[in-house]
Amino acid sequence: MLASLLKGLLYKQNIMSKEELKTKISKRQKNRCALSDNLLPSELSLADSHRKNPKMNGGIYTEENTVVSDPIAHMIEHGNLRLRTKQMDDLKILIDDREQIMKLRNKVANQLLAFKRGTDIFSKDTLEFLNIQLKDIENKLAEISHLVEKQVKQLAQVDPLIKSALGVKSIGPITIAYCSVYIDLEKARHASCLWSYTGLHKPSHERYEKNIAGGGNKRLRTILYTMADSQIKGRGPYREVYDRTKERLAKSEKIVKSRNTQGKLIECMWKDAKPGHRHGAALRKIMKHFLADYWMVGRTLMGLPVSPLYPEAILGGNHRTIMPEERGWEY
Repeated sequence: MLASLLKGLLYKQNIMSKEELKTKISKRQKNRCALSDNLLPSELSLADSHRKNPKMNGGIYTEENTVVSDPIAHMIEHGNLRLRTKQMDDLKILIDDREQIMKLRNKVANQLLAFKRGTDIFSKDTLEFLNIQLKDIENKLAEISHLVEKQVKQLAQVDPLIKSALGVKSIGPITIAYCSVYIDLEKARHASCLWSYTGLHKPSHERYEKNIAGGGNKRLRTILYTMADSQIKGRGPYREVYDRTKERLAKSEKIVKSRNTQGKLIECMWKDAKPGHRHGAALRKIMKHFLADYWMVGRTLMGLPVSPLYPEAILGGNHRTIMPEERGWEY
């Protein structure tokens, strides 16, 4: 208990010292952004602290290593500011709205589920209030999802990549919307760049490392997981990837890290891993194949160079690559 209190006090002291550092440095900068020379926000909590020597190289927040910047200039400095067209900005706003409404829906739904399971107890008035709120939230979510679909269909009239993706069976407008606003094909020189961006380049137990930023775009990964599930249920063109992967893993003697019944990581052969692990691996394979096709079609339509896909580049000509047009992409 004492150790926990001390940890909390130290955390608060670190937060305060960082804010004090920001105040001191902003005065030294005469309240101007060190990166763009624009005026800093009047509320310093809205400004960013930027390490000249980055965290990945061991840089910490000190007076010598820190400058204060406005958030936009900070994003430009790190190369993660995405410039979008007006239509894409509008679509991004709708997606952000949808994400927030979904979080609220899940929160209320989980509270009601806890009541049904008997782990939480509410008064009759609170229960009635939550049920009414859940219905309103679900109606709002359906409304926003409809607006997203409408916007995607409008964009398909001017964007050949969106039009092509809509022609693939069991690929819906919501999936295309998320890909359109989050994926920057000009930056992705290889299909594997998209796998890294979504966190599919590593097994899930290696995705997050302590004190290291990363893990991939969780929003995009979640929507791609839903897409992969739809491919299985709707027998879309990527269903064969799932079936082939599961069949191969069920016979594979390759050693893999998997979780046992107690949830601990163990080493075992793929064929001895839990069926759920092989199922998840096959779903991720669908996601990777879809991203590779999206990358190839998009880059081709944009007139950007396209490198060979993995089977051609790494495994050689004996391994046949299924091309996007065989799955319904038109480009």
